[in-house]
Amino acid sequence: MSGVASKEWPLIGFTLLSQTAVGAFWLVAGASICSEGASGWNSRYLTYPFLAAVVAVFSLAAAISFFHLGRPLRAVFVLNNLKQSWLSREILFELAFMALAAWLAFLVSRKAYQPTLVRVILALAIAASVLFLVSMSKLYMLRSVPAWRGLYTPLSFFGSAFLLGPLSAAFSSDIVLDIGRKSGLFQNAAAIVALAAIVLAILTMFLFTPGIGFFRAKKATLLELPAEKIYPYLSGRLLCLSAAVLFFFLYHKSGGSWYITLAFMSAGAAEIAGRYLFFALYSRLGV
Repeated sequence: MSGVASKEWPLIGFTLLSQTAVGAFWLVAGASICSEGASGWNSRYLTYPFLAAVVAVFSLAAAISFFHLGRPLRAVFVLNNLKQSWLSREILFELAFMALAAWLAFLVSRKAYQPTLVRVILALAIAASVLFLVSMSKLYMLRSVPAWRGLYTPLSFFGSAFLLGPLSAAFSSDIVLDIGRKSGLFQNAAAIVALAAIVLAILTMFLFTPGIGFFRAKKATLLELPAEKIYPYLSGRLLCLSAAVLFFFLYHKSGGSWYITLAFMSAGAAEIAGRYLFFALYSRLGV
C-alpha cells in the first residue's frame, strides 16, 4: 500500500461522498426539470427524503474531511482567502450547495410550492455544485504535483459524480423518490448515464493515468509510483467496472432493480480503487 495514500482516507471519503451527492442531485434535478408538471416543477422527484439524504451525505463528507486537518479549529478561517485560494472557494461552494439543498428540502417539507422560487434555488444549487467540483479539481491541479496537473484530475472527479451519483439515486429511488411506475424509466436513465461515465473512466485510465497513460504527465521525480505498482490498481478497477456493466446487462434482461444496487457496489469499489491510486500518485517537485 502507498504510504501517502494510506494517510488520505479522509480525503478519499470526502471526495467520493461529496461527488456522489452532487451527481445524484444532478440526475434528479434533470429528471424534475424534464418532467415539469402544471406547477412548473415536479415534486415527485425533488422530494424531502431525497433532498434530506443529499444534505446528510454532503454533511457526512464535510465531517470526514476534518480528520485530514492537523488543526481542525483553524477551519473557521478557511474562507479568508477567496481571491487566491481554491480551497476557500471549494468550501464556499460546498456550504452554498448544502444551504440551497436544505432550503429546497424545507420548501418541500412545508409544501411551499412556489415555482419561480424553486426554479431559482434549483438553478443556484446546480451552479454551486458545478463550481464546487471545479474548485475541488483546481485545488489539486498543483504546479508542484505534475501527476495531478492535467486532465486526469477533473476527469476523475467529474467522472465519479456521473458514475456514483446516478446509481445511488437509482437504487434508492423507491425510498427517496415518489415516482411510482416511472421508477423503471428513471433507473434506465441512470444506467445510461452511468454507462457513459464508465466509458469515460476507462478512457481516462488508458489515456491520462500518470506514468502509463497515452497522454500521461511526464515523470517529475523518482518518488512517483512505478508502473508495476500502478497496474494492479487499474486491473482491479477495470474488473469492478466490468462487473458493473455485467449487472447493467442483467438488469436490462430481467428488470430486477437489485442489479442496480450490485452495479452501484461494483462501481463504488472501482472508484475507491481509483481514488486511492490518485493519492498514491502524489509526488511533489522541490522541497
